[in-house]
Amino acid sequence: MERVLLELRLREGVPLSLLKEDGLAASRRALADGLLQEGPYAQGRAVLTLRGRLLADAVVRDLVD
Repeated sequence: MERVLLELRLREGVPLSLLKEDGLAASRRALADGLLQEGPYAQGRAVLTLRGRLLADAVVRDLVD
């Protein structure tokens, strides 16, 4: 959880492989909502968009719950 919390805020984002099944489902919703960048997501990384950065705490909470 802490790793996701910290790495998601980095420019490189966090590897999707760190997420559990529920977190992956949440990441797909975040992608559809424009909170994650499409390019990095297709390459297996969750990287916040500008809008996602503004809502980072909520995004992290969804990914790790």
